[in-house]
Amino acid sequence: MNLQLSAEQLLLESSLERVFQEHSSGARIRATEPVGFDRELWDILVDLGIPALRVPEDQGGSGMSLMHALLAAEQAGRALAPVPLVEAVVANRLLALAGGSEAAALLDDCLAGRAIATLALHDAGTRPRQLVPAGAVADAVLCLQGDALSIRRGVARLPMPADGAGQTQHGAIAAQLLDLDASDSRVDLAGTREAFAAALAEWQLLGAAQLALIARRAIDSAAEYACEREAFGRRIGEYQAVSHVLAEAFTRVDGARLLAWRTVDAIARREPEAAALLAMLWWWAAVNAHEATLGALRIFGGYGTALEYDAQLCYRRAGAQLLVGGDPEKQLLLAADLLYGPATGREAPVVALPDAGEVAIDFAWGAEADAAREEARAFLRRHGSEARRRFMRDSLDGFDPGLQQALAAAGLLYPELPREYGGPGRSPRAAAAIRETLAEAGWHMLMPGITDMLWKVIHHAGSDWMKQELLPKIAAGEVYLAMGYTEPTSGSDIFAARTAATRKGDGWLINGQKMFTSSGHRSDYNLMVTRTAPDKHRGITLFLAPVRQAGYSVTEIRTIGDERTNVTFYNDLEVPDRYRIGEVNGGVKVLAAALAIEQSGGDLYVNWLRELGRAALEWAREPGAEGRPIDDPRLRLALAATAARMQVTDVLSRRSLWAFEHGQARKHEGPMVKLMGSESWMNCSQQLLRLAAPDTLLRGYTGAGLIEWSARRSISSTIFAGTSEIQRSIIAEAGLGLPRTRS
Repeated sequence: MNLQLSAEQLLLESSLERVFQEHSSGARIRATEPVGFDRELWDILVDLGIPALRVPEDQGGSGMSLMHALLAAEQAGRALAPVPLVEAVVANRLLALAGGSEAAALLDDCLAGRAIATLALHDAGTRPRQLVPAGAVADAVLCLQGDALSIRRGVARLPMPADGAGQTQHGAIAAQLLDLDASDSRVDLAGTREAFAAALAEWQLLGAAQLALIARRAIDSAAEYACEREAFGRRIGEYQAVSHVLAEAFTRVDGARLLAWRTVDAIARREPEAAALLAMLWWWAAVNAHEATLGALRIFGGYGTALEYDAQLCYRRAGAQLLVGGDPEKQLLLAADLLYGPATGREAPVVALPDAGEVAIDFAWGAEADAAREEARAFLRRHGSEARRRFMRDSLDGFDPGLQQALAAAGLLYPELPREYGGPGRSPRAAAAIRETLAEAGWHMLMPGITDMLWKVIHHAGSDWMKQELLPKIAAGEVYLAMGYTEPTSGSDIFAARTAATRKGDGWLINGQKMFTSSGHRSDYNLMVTRTAPDKHRGITLFLAPVRQAGYSVTEIRTIGDERTNVTFYNDLEVPDRYRIGEVNGGVKVLAAALAIEQSGGDLYVNWLRELGRAALEWAREPGAEGRPIDDPRLRLALAATAARMQVTDVLSRRSLWAFEHGQARKHEGPMVKLMGSESWMNCSQQLLRLAAPDTLLRGYTGAGLIEWSARRSISSTIFAGTSEIQRSIIAEAGLGLPRTRS
């Protein structure tokens, strides 16, 4: 797995960033309207060889990968660059692949800056009059008519009605209505329909990447404004109505960017679902770029609507980019066709994808993870059964000591626990692969999941004695841990803890109450947040309290999601000082590390979304009174949206895990996974619950019954481990630099 760009890719990225910073200011962008083309900037890009990025070297180009082209598109998007970079890169590659003297001559002119070529998005035979991207400045249009690929020059430009501001269209992106039947010349090429379809796919991929960075520019600009603008005596970024809107948009747009990278990787690997990923990417990028730029514009208030300000530029440019590609939901329906097969009576879609070249990035878990996955599958073959899967659901916590000790012996219970303490010492990637495999069998094991997070806190901040004493027992599946964070009056505000720890000789007495201590009825030790001094943040101390003793009691709470959690009571609970983690009154530092560990991976939500999608598809394929539900376009959209959200959560999760493993983790990335994953699971479950009614009124283990369970279980996922509101606040502050909204 590798998400680090190559030196060559970083150089391309930084070079274009500098060029666009100098030559694509807001004033200069507005000066290009209504056409939306800056000839001077275009000539600079031609001199840099940008339109030739994807042209083979033996034909005068750079022969670079699809990832290089995507990075160029990103920078053009962030700069709102008024140039047809994406169209030219794609059209020039198609000319190179088509061959023939006419194509070669036009390619030479394009690479020298004497001409610009673009491509028509729809069949010229069925739609001779169409809106063509870059059609307002192109000297030639590459068209497909039936199976014939052609170059058309001197294509007639049709008048477009002007709007109230005298602009010719929504976003000034040099798009133009053309009459492809009315051209000065037409030359047929040897290129195939498949080659043209691959070019359209590349245009779509690069366009989606461009959209994501247009939206990111809008979000960054709005965040900067929110740090300066004051209203009612406070900076507006301190209001959650502002900061949370930006955090949500940032999360979704960052997911779009990563999904574009993931799609490049899938195309390079020739993965079977690569075409479906591309369709989901366009839908996700288009919809969320539109919403993000609109939300960012509104944060500027009236200034955002003024044409002399840049905020409206992002909104119009994103809108134009997505609108020229047509209704985004059509791409979501295409994704459904590719993932689930066409609806009854419809033909299977024919797709083609471009050659990607050496892309450098790699989202795969790797060989070690693949081997670990096979070990987990072998374990499931020996120990898995339908009865065990149902037990995992019905027992509320899936606690089976014998099974979990067998998992520990096989190195599958706590895969990352170091060998020096009796663990298998696997990588985080291998651990993720194991969790995914066990989740496919319906094994939901709450207690080991919590202990898996907390042993890492011990390893990170515990004393040498604590590590030697407890980690081997944890590795063997002999002891389990629980979290003692939340209190009746503090909820997610864990620094407002009132549970007191007071000195008693060489140890401590803990008195207080904790809420929602999941696994607290079975745990051997609880990681306790305690109050040891009055100061809210400088008076926190952490203990790993032994709770199998007098002074500890538990009251059961059952939730709407068939979970058991607990109220836990501490009455003069004696804790030796050797169970303290970190310095006295220095618990905030340890707790920050604990939360970072907890949020370093989000494959839990990926697995739940994947399980939800499988269950919904199982139900949808069963014949009903009105035919198969899978043929209902509304359900197909919901299924594909669930798949898309799962993919976005997955790329955010993989980025977080990779960054954590390589020491590059940023504070906001884990919360992004938690926010996207939990909210997606809940929202998709609720939508499918309605679409599958009335079957989802009844509980069950598969199909509609599992949708019903997910709809209940997913609610708490947006609350535990920090509510979605807390995650948005962290993302806003750590990711966008907005002021704190909490004390």
